[in-house]
Amino acid sequence: MTLILVRHGESEGNLRRVMQGQLDLPLTEAGQEQARLVATRIASMPITAVYSSPLSRAFETAQTIARQHALTVTPVLDLQEGGWGEAQGLTWAEVSARWDVSGERPLAEVIPGAETPDSLRSRAASTVDALLDRHVSDLAVCVSHAGTIAQLIAHLIGMPDGQLPRLSTGNTAVTIVEGPADLPMIRLLNDMCHLTGHVEPYHATAWRLRE
Repeated sequence: MTLILVRHGESEGNLRRVMQGQLDLPLTEAGQEQARLVATRIASMPITAVYSSPLSRAFETAQTIARQHALTVTPVLDLQEGGWGEAQGLTWAEVSARWDVSGERPLAEVIPGAETPDSLRSRAASTVDALLDRHVSDLAVCVSHAGTIAQLIAHLIGMPDGQLPRLSTGNTAVTIVEGPADLPMIRLLNDMCHLTGHVEPYHATAWRLRE
């Protein structure tokens, strides 16, 4: 199976630079255009299924992609972003003023109600592993969020719990993974060339993982 991970387009929360978490904020006009560009980029691929976080910013992006293939989007709750509890909707300055986030303690231990990284990785990884095994000969799209995708990449490359790759996932960034789940291969990582007009073939790079 080939799985295309796509982060959502720019959202109102991105524009306001707030901690969105599981707040349901829509795409901006720029985000809608980014969604159209990434949809055009993968329009020629024989995609058979589109899955998405149910949050609007991801689901709108997924619908734009799905329309290119006459598909409907399947919402998957476990693909949504990690929750930031009482910090959702606040800027980083507001968070810093309200809680002591300067130390080494994980934010999930400092911010009341925040989801732990282990919880986020567990739910997202089990979902993607199941999809890799379910669509053995297919090509599917999963539209999700920066934090969720970072945890998925950490899972795919076998990083220990509590560790994350130093990766900033941009809006509509594309990561392409080939299955099966027990021996995935990352073909493309965090690529946004569709936003610049210089689209490269995705098979240019490949890393076999979990060997």
